[in-house]
Amino acid sequence: MSGWWRRRREDRGGTPDREVSVRADPRRRELVSAAYHQGAPIPEESARLEAEAGNVEAMTVYGIGLGNRGAMAEAERWLQRARAAGDLMACMALGTIRMDRGELDEAEAYFRPVAETGNAMAHQALDEVRALRAAKARTALPEQARPTEPARPSEPVRPPAPTPAPLSAKEWAARQLILHADNDHPHVHMAMAVLQADEGRWGAARAHFAAALASGDPEVLFWVSRMHVAEDGLEGAREHVRRAADAGHPMAQHTMGVLLAQAGEAERAERYHRLAADAGHVDSCVNLGVLLRQRGDLDGAEACYRKAIEAGDAAGMNNLGNLLRQRGDMAGAERWWREAADAGNTDALVSCGAVLAGRGDWDEAERLWRRAAGEGHAAAKLNLVEALMRSGRAEEAERWARSVVAAADPAPVTTADTEGPDLAAVADWLSGPARAGDADARAALDLLDATDPPAGAAPTL
Repeated sequence: MSGWWRRRREDRGGTPDREVSVRADPRRRELVSAAYHQGAPIPEESARLEAEAGNVEAMTVYGIGLGNRGAMAEAERWLQRARAAGDLMACMALGTIRMDRGELDEAEAYFRPVAETGNAMAHQALDEVRALRAAKARTALPEQARPTEPARPSEPVRPPAPTPAPLSAKEWAARQLILHADNDHPHVHMAMAVLQADEGRWGAARAHFAAALASGDPEVLFWVSRMHVAEDGLEGAREHVRRAADAGHPMAQHTMGVLLAQAGEAERAERYHRLAADAGHVDSCVNLGVLLRQRGDLDGAEACYRKAIEAGDAAGMNNLGNLLRQRGDMAGAERWWREAADAGNTDALVSCGAVLAGRGDWDEAERLWRRAAGEGHAAAKLNLVEALMRSGRAEEAERWARSVVAAADPAPVTTADTEGPDLAAVADWLSGPARAGDADARAALDLLDATDPPAGAAPTL
């Protein structure tokens, strides 16, 4: 909603809103609808009368207005009534009130049902809750418990995760004015820059933007970097991403880790991934584990993977399975591959299938490979071809083989690669039929021998 921010704009340096005279009930309903959906001004008395008449949207508009002028108890009463009637905007307003008080669990309880409807503002609010939790946990750590400067890895595995669908500029600005009462807060300056520019007040917009940028605020620098990414692409915006990362923004730190590793600057990449992982960025936990494993620090890699697993991350599960196999713990490896496969990780589906095929359970192996192949996993398709050929289904095997060739050029772009399936495990079961003279198994084994672990997709903010 953009409807609750306008009431406060007189205090933010904007032009006063014109009062709209109260008319008959149908006109009041129109005013409420315009305030709720479009951010139009509305006299408080009109909102109150419609709320008392049972208009749910009016309850939300009136409650937000009360909250903006500090009548919090009455505001919450009306917002709770609207929420009970199923109004999602009221849930968002109640969650914002809880978040401002530092009641993060309660805030999440209001935001999450709205986020589950696909609401972009609710997704952003949940991100803010997570960031506040991470900041609180970080400041609670003793100084010696925080990560130190790292050493040398090579390539990362996970690109930056896609962000939720963006809010409109006005929706975003509205949220910042709700969240921050201080007129000099950097986020308020950014919001006012958006609103003033929208009204064609370019001088005032530039002044607010300059004040926001001069603050060095990590979120402001991250927003600015996203503007440059939209204009110049990720590589062109790299310096802006670096500024946000150096100011302490976890998403920017993760992105810098990916960019630097892809450029071969391994030591700096690990440093940024450590910073992001310390702030709770799960993808950077996974990437840091990959980098540590590549330089032989298996204990450090395992710790990173287990930290990602604690957050429910399937890539961390798959990678831990790969690491445990490297250590000779096949029982542990299979356990984590199964966990990752159950969570839908396609690399783990391939590895689990290889283990099952090695035991002779080709039916179950085929089922897992078919799932992964259906999502475009090339190694799964190759394995499925072998399973189909063994059972005489040559026509279907040929279709899958052709799909591998068709997808090979150009290479498919992924959004969240892991270390990949454990190719050694796949090769273990292929080597048996290959030694026995099976030409298809031999060809698949040769292809695996020539396969490098995936380096990750081009990162996106």
